[in-house]
Amino acid sequence: MRIDFDQARDALAFLEYHRLEPSPLNYGTALAHLSEAYRTLSYDVGAAIDNGGLNDARFAELGRQYAAVIADPGQEPDAAEMPADGASIAERLAATERDVAALREQVTALLATVGSGHGGMVDAEHDELTHALNQTGARRVLDNIAAQDQRYVLVMFGIDRLVAINRQYGNSVGDNILNAFVNKLSNTFPEHEAIRWAGNEFIVAIPGQTRSAVLAQAEEALLLLERRKFKLRGSGEAIGKVTASAAMVADQNNDVQWVIEEARAKLQGAMLSGGNRVVA
Repeated sequence: MRIDFDQARDALAFLEYHRLEPSPLNYGTALAHLSEAYRTLSYDVGAAIDNGGLNDARFAELGRQYAAVIADPGQEPDAAEMPADGASIAERLAATERDVAALREQVTALLATVGSGHGGMVDAEHDELTHALNQTGARRVLDNIAAQDQRYVLVMFGIDRLVAINRQYGNSVGDNILNAFVNKLSNTFPEHEAIRWAGNEFIVAIPGQTRSAVLAQAEEALLLLERRKFKLRGSGEAIGKVTASAAMVADQNNDVQWVIEEARAKLQGAMLSGGNRVVA
């Protein structure tokens, strides 16, 4: 199975979002899940996400089951276009490790080309897809708040069912939704920069505001997204209502990473309990 850069990037982003170890087995399992090459695997992963989230033990178990199936020529995967040549799991994991190494080499070469002046300028503080701040840019914002000894409210947002949307309509549709949502955040929080903290995690840090005021703004951002009508390019087919969830955490002289972890836990709870809500 040929792996291009976008597929590799999406697999690594999936592991990062679900906080899974980027091991060769997990990486290969993420690739297979996102490509829908083996529908039973994709169904099982989706079910695990819907029933409390993924963890390394569960994802590794699914990966081993998947590897056993594709290594056994006597089994018939669900409409999977997976080779059934009886190759050992070890050989396939070695191939996956080579894919990861090749990806790293591509990234290194790209950075070297850009750094030499042949590939344009690199914006180290902004996300390439959405143009929101990335974690590097976020440090500047958060450090500035800390330097002024200001208390703040951090809001973390995430698109509900983004993995399912990508699976059904393709990553380009998911990317379009992410871009649209960043625009909604910019409109709702005009004085504060939106941050893409991870693949489907966006945060805004608001100093000097009451929790009730920030809650109203967060709810407005969700409402703006819910009202947006997304359609497929070409056919014009509507993809249905797209929603997001959010979680608020007030800083109480806590470490920034602690605040983010608290927000992440609340956000995942909001998504798993139906989504389209702000948890304060």
